[in-house]
Amino acid sequence: MQIKTLFLLLTITFFSACGVSASPSVNSAALSWLNNPPSDTSRYFYAVGYGDTQKDAKSDALGVISAKISVDVASNFSNSLTASRQDGNEDILQTTKNEVVSKSKNIEYSDVKVQESLNEGAKWTLLVQVDRNILTATYERKLQKVDDKIKVEWEIYQDAGYFEKLKLSSVINKYLKQTDTFFPLLHALNTSYDDSKYTSRYLTYTKEMRKAKSELVFKIKSDKNSESLASLIRSELSAQNATFNNTNYNVLIKITTKAKMRKVNSTNEEFKKITIALRKTVIKATDRKGNVVSNVMYKTKAGSSDGFADAIARVAKYEAMIEKKGIISFITGN
Repeated sequence: MQIKTLFLLLTITFFSACGVSASPSVNSAALSWLNNPPSDTSRYFYAVGYGDTQKDAKSDALGVISAKISVDVASNFSNSLTASRQDGNEDILQTTKNEVVSKSKNIEYSDVKVQESLNEGAKWTLLVQVDRNILTATYERKLQKVDDKIKVEWEIYQDAGYFEKLKLSSVINKYLKQTDTFFPLLHALNTSYDDSKYTSRYLTYTKEMRKAKSELVFKIKSDKNSESLASLIRSELSAQNATFNNTNYNVLIKITTKAKMRKVNSTNEEFKKITIALRKTVIKATDRKGNVVSNVMYKTKAGSSDGFADAIARVAKYEAMIEKKGIISFITGN
């Protein structure tokens, strides 16, 4: 009897040291996976998770795996196709890296296997296993869907004119941005992953789009109501190294604005001084032959205490749109 009592006391001490409540039905051998979980292999990820329910414990374990993957993604990002496409632009590179790492923390898992489980009172502890090959196949399918869209757009791009290429570039770059999040993740999931069927093609796309953009020469025309907007568009395009020439151009951007005046109906004397301009602005782009390649219309309103003309000239609403959409998408309406 004394020997049994001593054994029970030792068992309780062992469980207490592990932070697990003792139970007559649980022995140290059954808890070996908890104290020494399996190491990750080239085929599987492993993690132990804790929670009030089995679901919570499983989510906790998958969070541990995601954290490990995101660390791998971050450390290898600079060697990825994604980084090479950024062409040394540190600001864009860091933003993209942050997006990639963030996405790697929110992986869509499938076929997660619970290898071991422990229920002690109101707490669950699970050992889960994730198959790297299944996870890799899931993200390869996602990548392939985006790549199919890129191929379709690129077929159209090759036969397009200068400005149409600029319009299509914004669409293609949007899809390429989606692929940016896949490659570092796929390499983290499978160290032998081969992205060669995408790498050279995407780099070629990027170089050709940059070349086409550099060959664009703009001319901007505007009516009196659109002069301030024309100045803003020119400034934004200049920031992207655009070229302008009023004679030898291949894209003409014509901006016209119609506006209606409205006064503020208020008992507040300061508000009564404000004049509202209800604006309808059309931005039309044509090639050198006069073919319309883009035609977009924006309805905005702006107010000013300095009169109707000043209200029309206010560009804050346009600046907000450009910041959100980008100057190319703003001009083209994409």
